Amino acid sequence: MIKVIALDLDGTLLTDDKKVTPENKKAIQLAKEQGVKIVLCTGRPLMSIYHLLEELELLGDDDFSINYNGGIIQKTKSQEILFKQGHSRDDMQYCYEEAYKVGLPLVMIDLERAYETTYPEGRPSIYPGLPHPIEFITKNPSEFEESHVFYKAVLCIEESLLDEGIRQLPEAFFEKFNCMKSRTFLLEVVPKEVSKGTGLTHLAEILGITVEEIAACGDEENDLSMLTTVGFPVAMGNGSPEVKEVAKFITKTNEESGVAHAIYHILEQNKREREGVK
Repeated sequence: MIKVIALDLDGTLLTDDKKVTPENKKAIQLAKEQGVKIVLCTGRPLMSIYHLLEELELLGDDDFSINYNGGIIQKTKSQEILFKQGHSRDDMQYCYEEAYKVGLPLVMIDLERAYETTYPEGRPSIYPGLPHPIEFITKNPSEFEESHVFYKAVLCIEESLLDEGIRQLPEAFFEKFNCMKSRTFLLEVVPKEVSKGTGLTHLAEILGITVEEIAACGDEENDLSMLTTVGFPVAMGNGSPEVKEVAKFITKTNEESGVAHAIYHILEQNKREREGVK
């Protein structure tokens, strides 16, 4: 029986113009009415998805979100942090130095704001130009107290330059961090032990359920960890081949309310299980 459905945002719940379709809203409400918890699972901080939580009525006392690709689990209403794991200042100094050497611009993010570091000449980050309800200031890792904690770093630049830089990063960089592309031009860098999959594992422990009782919908590389963790992985019709390969169910695209199609399928499965029908 599926008790939780975890939803990625971009390319999954959201259309290409960043909207939630009426059909997706309707399906989410139906799932809630049937006792299935809906959890947004994203690389974004809570403040960046608050408008979606309001729109989807996911601000109850028992509603949760997984943010920073699994780095933080929060109650959405009180914003209480139930789990967190972040980067140290020294981690970010290393990340900054290695990225700078290969011409990649680094942006660091903590609970309150994003920090633009000194960029390689002629290679500014395009991350601040994306829609964010978050404050950006310019500050390098060395300017922070040693105890400061960051929850994500991003390398965001034109795809060809990003891919070129990634190829030049030392192997030790990828041994130290968990790195994943959430878009073709955006590499997200989180602590090695952090992923959407580990986030859902921690959430299952908090809720007193197993990961087998969780379904997840995703479309991109940064969703693979949660799809290979849960009991019922769903790939979007617009998902990457790697995502589709690990899925038990391939739904419609994000433009076709694929999340709603998946939710209806899951609720029907739950109904059949309750009735003892195989």
